[in-house]
Amino acid sequence: MAGEDWRRLADYVVARRVELRMKDRRTFAEATGVTERTLGKLENGQRVSPSTLGVVENHLGWAPGSCRRILAGGEPSARSAGQSHDEYEDPTLRHIASTPGLPPDVVRGLIALARTWRQGEESTGQTAQRRA
Repeated sequence: MAGEDWRRLADYVVARRVELRMKDRRTFAEATGVTERTLGKLENGQRVSPSTLGVVENHLGWAPGSCRRILAGGEPSARSAGQSHDEYEDPTLRHIASTPGLPPDVVRGLIALARTWRQGEESTGQTAQRRA
C-alpha cells in the first residue's frame, strides 16, 4: 500500500519494546511467539503480515489498528484496561469482542485482522463491488 512508512513503524516498535524493558529481540520473540526473524524484519522497516502486526500491538499495549495508524503517519493508541464491547460500532467487531472464552490477546488480534481486512477491501473497492 502506497504511503506506508515501515521505517517509522520500526522506530516506534523498538522504542516501545525497550520502554517495556524487553531490551533484545529474543525476549520480545519469546513474549509474542513471533519468530526473531520476523521481528527482525519488522524492526528493520520491512513489511510483515497483518497477523504479526496484531500480535505486536497486543504485546506493546497498543489498541488494535495502532500499527496501521503509525504506518499512515499517525500515533498509536494505548489499549485501555477496561475497554467496553460497546465501543465497536461494527457488529462484527462487537461480536468478536463479546465472544465468551476468547483470551483478550486473541480478541485484540482478531479485531486488528478484521479491521485490516476491511481497510484492504475499501482501498481496492471490493466492498462496493460485492454489495452492488
